[in-house]
Amino acid sequence: MEENDQKLFKSIKRATILSGIGMGLLLGIIMGLSVSEVVKVIMGAMTAILGAFLGFDKQSFTGIGNEEYQKIEENRLFTALRAGWFGLAVLVGIISGMYIRTHEVFTPTVSANVKQWTDAGYSEDYARKLVAYQRLGINPSTGAVGPITDAGKILQSNLFSTEQVRSLCNDLDTDPYNKNWADYKKHLLSLNISVISSLTTVIEQNVTDNEQRFSIINKLNTVICNMKTQKDTQLCKLGTDLDAWKKNELTASLAQELMTLNPDQQKAVVNTLSGLFCELEKR
Repeated sequence: MEENDQKLFKSIKRATILSGIGMGLLLGIIMGLSVSEVVKVIMGAMTAILGAFLGFDKQSFTGIGNEEYQKIEENRLFTALRAGWFGLAVLVGIISGMYIRTHEVFTPTVSANVKQWTDAGYSEDYARKLVAYQRLGINPSTGAVGPITDAGKILQSNLFSTEQVRSLCNDLDTDPYNKNWADYKKHLLSLNISVISSLTTVIEQNVTDNEQRFSIINKLNTVICNMKTQKDTQLCKLGTDLDAWKKNELTASLAQELMTLNPDQQKAVVNTLSGLFCELEKR
């Protein structure tokens, strides 16, 4: 009987360690792979069950016998093992997830993407341009940086949370830069948000007057600051139709400003802004 008890104890011990490692790796890899606010949602949901999973609860030893006390001590040992291995596994999972993400382990290499296009019959030079368009939004005909393509978005994680929308409202403030475009451009690029970087480049390429550049940014910022207080703005549904923008209370002023641009310039800026609105509304 004692031998069976020892086997059972060892089996429970192994199961406790494995459950801690499994849950820890799951959580750690999710955290390491993600660069968005989705992690906070996952963490919030998992935190609610972690206490029960790890087995942390208060114990009272009043009026219990030796046998029951022994069982409680064994449970505490299992809890400690589960929690310890869980913590180590989370650490390993985070590092592994960050390595996978930063080294793009599961993302095809640029050369592999180029080969896909050359195998389809395109020249190698044109295939490189197509890959640059796919990944960076660089137009293969003009070399201009445009909005990130749908294919490019698959390679990114660029969701905005409500907190990020509030932050962006402050980050786009032009007042501290006294209409110095060079300094303001550095600031925008330093935010390290792909769609903002694309917007910065598109505005610089299509709007030559600094005064108008800042006017567009200011009116855009008014839209974004209003978006942070409204849950269902539905600006993404407006698409690139400036007439629809003019009829919308949030975007009317911005649309009036954009309509002063020539058609090609207007199209480039509107396409990028439409992509930005869609990203912001994914929060």
